[in-house]
Amino acid sequence: MKTKLLALCGICLTIPVAFGEGGQNQKRFGDGAGLPAYLSHYDVNNDGAIDEEEKQAMEQARDQIRKQLRKDWDVNGDGTIDAPERDQAKTRLRDMIAECRVTRFWDAESDTDADEELSYAEFILLPGMAKKLAAKPDVVQAIFDRLDSDNNNAVSLDEFLAAVKQCDQARDGSGTGSGGSGSGGNGGN
Repeated sequence: MKTKLLALCGICLTIPVAFGEGGQNQKRFGDGAGLPAYLSHYDVNNDGAIDEEEKQAMEQARDQIRKQLRKDWDVNGDGTIDAPERDQAKTRLRDMIAECRVTRFWDAESDTDADEELSYAEFILLPGMAKKLAAKPDVVQAIFDRLDSDNNNAVSLDEFLAAVKQCDQARDGSGTGSGGSGSGGNGGN
């Protein structure tokens, strides 16, 4: 179930595509060494890129997933997703996104000392932080400080999820969260 959920999150939320024919238009990921795990199973010829046939297979798989989701959301089977069905689908999607966030934040490689909190040294190991750290170390420190709302020099899952919720509320205009910019919020920064 978790594997299916993670694959679905990767496919539904964002799918970067690498074109590899003769090295033209080839997009590299991360350190350029290969495809991310959620795309690697589409690379059936193991060349480290998604060629046109693999891209087509991936798009067909995405279409099948979308059709299945639509079928799942149409609870009464009338071919239309009405307001209650849409609300239920949104709730399920929010739950899936929350699970993906938890999984990404608590990558087994991130919490190296297994204390269920991320120190700054562990935080900078999160995907995307190394690149940000090289370009703007003060921004990475500010992000960490903002997440560390209890100022104990570690970020717990609860702190992380509370910050994400604040950002979501600020973006949606549905709460008093401070979001990712401007002033306010907690943490004293």
